[in-house]
Amino acid sequence: MAAPTAQLTDPALAAVRARDHAARQADVDRLLAVLDWATQHTTDADPGVVTFGERALTLGGPGCPAIEEFAAYDLAAALGSSTESGLKYLARALELHHRLPRLWAAVLAGRLPVWKAAKIADATMRLPLDGATHVDARLAQAVSTITYAQLDRLVDEAIARHAPDQVVPRPDSRHVAIDLDRPSIEGHVHLDAALSVPDALDLEQALQAGADALADAGSTDPLDVRRSIALGVLARGDQPLDLTTPPTRPLVVHVHQDSPDVGRCEMTRSPVTVETIRTWCATATHVTIKPVIDLEQHVHVEAYEAPDRLRDHIELRDLTCVFPHCRRPATRCDLDHITPYSTGGTTSSDNLAPLCRRHHRAKTHSPWTYTMTTPGTYHWTAPSGLTYRRDHHGTTALDPPPATPPAEPAEP
Repeated sequence: MAAPTAQLTDPALAAVRARDHAARQADVDRLLAVLDWATQHTTDADPGVVTFGERALTLGGPGCPAIEEFAAYDLAAALGSSTESGLKYLARALELHHRLPRLWAAVLAGRLPVWKAAKIADATMRLPLDGATHVDARLAQAVSTITYAQLDRLVDEAIARHAPDQVVPRPDSRHVAIDLDRPSIEGHVHLDAALSVPDALDLEQALQAGADALADAGSTDPLDVRRSIALGVLARGDQPLDLTTPPTRPLVVHVHQDSPDVGRCEMTRSPVTVETIRTWCATATHVTIKPVIDLEQHVHVEAYEAPDRLRDHIELRDLTCVFPHCRRPATRCDLDHITPYSTGGTTSSDNLAPLCRRHHRAKTHSPWTYTMTTPGTYHWTAPSGLTYRRDHHGTTALDPPPATPPAEPAEP
């Protein structure tokens, strides 16, 4: 009896599977390319030496080679990542290759996805070498089924076995997190907290009393809104808690003719409605009105140090560190003379840019160079020769990607 004819594969699903396989292989190829790069940029310099120049980076766990610092910044930019993300990716690659050989073999064989291997590498970096070897051996036969909870328990066991001096009591889980990065258009932010039961009971009582006091003072806001207001009043220590006591909060408003309906909060760089700004003005103890800075204006001083008005100009123009892919707020950065002051560079809006301390060191002590092509637009050249444009749209690689090699002809 003839075997039944197999059904034809769904072409669309076959294409999905092929693309998924190609994406997984691309992840492995990327990891291999990074490790090839790393072998060319290891250093014998002592990572413990503190210097203003280049430092040896210890990435991954004990036993991984040290990497040249400023070359690693070059790698991160080539990956299209921030320096922090690029260093983390490199650390995971080194951890897998040098300390988790069985798992690394599973990655190369396609049995362990790169993203899952990266999670495991994150967990094992704090282990001594024999502890990492213990985890590697235990996981080698279960890479496709291990859960994160099981991984955590396995790492805890490895620490207890191989680094008992690192065993510490489980950290206190109490916390308060205020999400200032994602405020709403009305100027509201989310708060998440874990408190001890006694503290939670006291806070609940205070919020309920504050909400009741606001209602007694004439507030018609819903209960949840009054509780939120009461929490803000408690944070400022205002007494008594009622509608007639203004909060002790100053406010600075930059006025300009841009939009009649929307403003922007400088601390969070997020939009807020004009009605929200009006409410903030009504409840602030002191309001300062400033004209917005004309960012097209050239500002120049005959001194090395930049005055506040020039710093404000630079910070408002660029918003963040201008190194490729860096997002550190400009208010927490150094002002860098693009052309050094000692070689004739001016202290002016045409020659100053915000660089975080890490990238300021790279620009000063390595071949990283940059120019300002127009106000707020920068052209960077990495030690490798790769180039980038950094502007208000982000970072753009200016070097064309390598052409895809032609496919090998099929065997006749």
